[in-house]
Amino acid sequence: MGAAAGMPPLTGLRVLDFTRVIAGPYLTMMLADLGCEVIKVESPAYGDDTRLSQPPGRGGESAIFMGLNRHKRSVVLDLARPEGRDLARRLALECDVLVENFRPGAMQRLGLDDAALREAHPELIYCSISGYGHHSRFRDIPGYDPIAQAETGLMYMTGDASMPPIRSGGSVIDVLTGMHAGMGILAALHARAQTGQGQFVDLSLYDTALSSLGFITQGPLLTGRDPQRLGNTSFFMAPNGVYSCADGDVMISAGNNRLFARLCEGLGLPEMPCDPRFNSNAARLTNLEAMNAMLSARLGQKPREEWVVKLRQVGVPIGAVRTPLQALSAVETEASGMLHEVEHPAAGTMRTVGNAIHLSGTPLRAPAPAPVLDQHTDGVLRDVLGLEPEEITRLRQEGTTGPARQPAAAEA
Repeated sequence: MGAAAGMPPLTGLRVLDFTRVIAGPYLTMMLADLGCEVIKVESPAYGDDTRLSQPPGRGGESAIFMGLNRHKRSVVLDLARPEGRDLARRLALECDVLVENFRPGAMQRLGLDDAALREAHPELIYCSISGYGHHSRFRDIPGYDPIAQAETGLMYMTGDASMPPIRSGGSVIDVLTGMHAGMGILAALHARAQTGQGQFVDLSLYDTALSSLGFITQGPLLTGRDPQRLGNTSFFMAPNGVYSCADGDVMISAGNNRLFARLCEGLGLPEMPCDPRFNSNAARLTNLEAMNAMLSARLGQKPREEWVVKLRQVGVPIGAVRTPLQALSAVETEASGMLHEVEHPAAGTMRTVGNAIHLSGTPLRAPAPAPVLDQHTDGVLRDVLGLEPEEITRLRQEGTTGPARQPAAAEA
């Protein structure tokens, strides 16, 4: 069933979500924003690992979990029990997409791997996210965002040359892996519309990190030499970096002659573009220290906001260097419409950041809060599998569904 005009574009599609932590939940949250019904299967012990990641949090709920799981329906199944695995299988057969991020082999031991489900449900699109991918001989090694950043050169490229390599401030590889997985799933859905067949979508943190380095990896492949770690500057354009104003820092990217001329115009330094030391990008890179000294001296004479307004007026790419809290209260954020108020069942009225995709004909769903653990178990078993109230009550009493009442069995 496709989406009608004015409805979210993936309306009518159902996703069974076995993911936890960041990469997988980010992916399934994006699918939920786009209209999918996402059923999140959680463990009886405590659910998604990030539910325990407090502080920060509110009302006993983790901010990290709430930021990665909006719109989803939380279903608690004990996959250590045969009946719990059977319920999970039955749910999978009612879904268009299944996403998991256990280590390779874990879902096979549960009888919930791609091969086990495909015979009964050939249209299923099965997406697996792992550290190194099912195609790799390193498939059994666990992978995490910081490890992928370290192993692929991203960490080496982050920071100043005078510092040791440093991890990115956010879990960028987790997020990028989730986005790559989303593109893979959408491609598989498109192919299914032509062939009637689903397929296996294999994503890894390592492959995503290596691919996302893009032009940085192409240089070493051509030259056999590592690039220099340059911090906030660039090895191919100047000026590009952080400069201090009278009351704070700005980031300026004006790495071609046209933008450099505009920058100098806005700063009141009309002689600089004609100076042989600065009249080309190559010359500016060669004389970077002298150029930065002149720009810094001028920028330090006035407050940051004055420079941002003035330089934007003449077309210079410039922005204030902000803390996350400053960014959330900035006028640009207000203008973006990215902040939404939702009513969370435990945390109460709260604001949350929405999805960055904007579609004119099939808009995304308005943000909704992340679920509390076990919020939708009974409803999903009733609505999707057609179980009677007595059967649902029995499953809960036996511990097949619902939060654990005793120490939980080992997870997959």
